Amino acid sequence: MSVPESPGPQGGPPRWSIDPALAQAIVDRSMAIIDCNINVMDARGVIVASGDAARLGQIHDAALLVIARQAPVEIGARTARQFGAAARPGVNLPLHVGGAVVGCVGLTGTPASMRPYAELVRMAAETMLEQARQTRMVSHDARLREELVLSLVRGETPLPALMESAARLGVDLHRPRIAAILEVRSDMRDASALLGELQRLITLLRVPEAGNLVASLSLTEMVVLMPALNARGAWSLDWHRARAARLLARATEATGLSLRLALGRYFDGPDGLARSCRIARATLAVGRRLYPDRQTLFYQDMRLPVLLDGTHQDWRAEELRAPLRPLIKDARHAPLLRTLTTWLAHGMQQAATARALDLHRNSLDYRLKQIERICGVDLTRTEDIVALYLALQLAPPGE
Repeated sequence: MSVPESPGPQGGPPRWSIDPALAQAIVDRSMAIIDCNINVMDARGVIVASGDAARLGQIHDAALLVIARQAPVEIGARTARQFGAAARPGVNLPLHVGGAVVGCVGLTGTPASMRPYAELVRMAAETMLEQARQTRMVSHDARLREELVLSLVRGETPLPALMESAARLGVDLHRPRIAAILEVRSDMRDASALLGELQRLITLLRVPEAGNLVASLSLTEMVVLMPALNARGAWSLDWHRARAARLLARATEATGLSLRLALGRYFDGPDGLARSCRIARATLAVGRRLYPDRQTLFYQDMRLPVLLDGTHQDWRAEELRAPLRPLIKDARHAPLLRTLTTWLAHGMQQAATARALDLHRNSLDYRLKQIERICGVDLTRTEDIVALYLALQLAPPGE
């Protein structure tokens, strides 16, 4: 592959020179087929690879002429003296990569005998160098995308260079997006295998999911900035549910990794993605505790637990839990606790709650009166109902 030397213009890929290791691979493969010495020179005319190790690092005068003319230069026995004592007869051809001359390849021998092989060696060398350039460009673009995503989720104003990069990469910074955190739950102990699967996962998240921006936060978490609005330009939680389910199914099938996705809230404005990412992370943290078996976690489904999460160790939380404590501390009241949870989950609708619990309406009424007596509340008072609901949200797992 190629070695970066300095940043390219306007946020483009850095300028590069021929990598000596790749050049030597070109020489070794070619010399295994062609019985002659082969040299590869960089854009400065320096020999960076050769079948003759003693010539490495030397300036190749004929290569300088090739690079200056951007045309082949042949050296016969008579003209070799003009290029210095180290010069040998042979054929030297320019190497074109990305529309520019990046170096030169030379085959030692009489020009007439080397000419047919020289073109083949040049073609093979240019193919290998072009592949290396393309690989480096893809890698460079991926790094730029990650820098851009991390800048957005940190709430930083993208630097002009990043904004230019976004334009070059075709990333629309004004497109409404929402943050999701994807957690990898894997017991894979082979770090290299895990890294390979993570890279495959990142590629899958970007393609064919048009509009996704992805960046790794750690070995177990990555942030995905997804389009927030559907094809009609509207916010739809159901659309995001379906999209998340498809994404996880495809990702699990492709990588074999166990994954969990937490979706934040959509915010407009310059710091919207940073806020969305914070909420997605908080949703993931609460979801791990409350719903350990769920693959998808949505802030809209667990808004109150997420908002209350920071108060769990606070004295206020103890006060909020107080109305529920009589039910929690006595295991015999577990059916009443389940009844209260179901009643609140069904909007305090008696018929729906009775069906969910498979109870007769009279039995449900009896249980609700028991809850009122034991907890000292009135379930016809909004304040008492809210107090019990908040207490349930702050109840430790398993209670």
